[in-house]
Amino acid sequence: MRSLIINCYLNPKEINELFIAIKPFGDCQISHYEEINFEDRVNNDFDAVIISGSEARIVDENHRKMFAKIVDLIKNLEIPTFAICFGHQLLCWTFGAEVSSLTKPIKNKFEWINIIEFDEIFDGFEDRHILLAESHNDYVIKRSLKEAGFVLLADSESCEVEAVKHVKKPFYGVQFHPERIKIQNETRAEGQMIVENFYKKVVRK
Repeated sequence: MRSLIINCYLNPKEINELFIAIKPFGDCQISHYEEINFEDRVNNDFDAVIISGSEARIVDENHRKMFAKIVDLIKNLEIPTFAICFGHQLLCWTFGAEVSSLTKPIKNKFEWINIIEFDEIFDGFEDRHILLAESHNDYVIKRSLKEAGFVLLADSESCEVEAVKHVKKPFYGVQFHPERIKIQNETRAEGQMIVENFYKKVVRK
């Protein structure tokens, strides 16, 4: 199994944590967002695409312009895709969802996520409430999801859209950081299970 990890971080070194989480599921190629274009043979050469978080702001038009190549790629993707934090916002925005900024940004802490629909990525969870790592300023607006072609899978007290699935394509977006299982002295393994579910239930389907 081969994955393309699109590094959306402005500081490329920030991708290490995500790479460690994805590596157990096969070969990984990391490409910085500036290196990508939709003419690449991504659909033929890879089994899955992972779109990382970023310090960039989806509400900033100049920042969105920086990721024009990724927007083009998303529009042409057909293979299973898992987008995280900023990547999730970019994925939803590409299909027409609206975005906004949180009144109070969340910075690197575990938050309770409420599972609304036990889709493949939440398979095996017995409780609808799970703790996952959060760190973001912006979010996707719930009322815009249906028209953009997404189903809401999870929300939280602080964010109305925590996880989505595209209705036609094997695309998932999560606002939380499943790759981040340790914050200070607290460790939570739920994120690892979500990543594993994506590969076992979606990619290998």
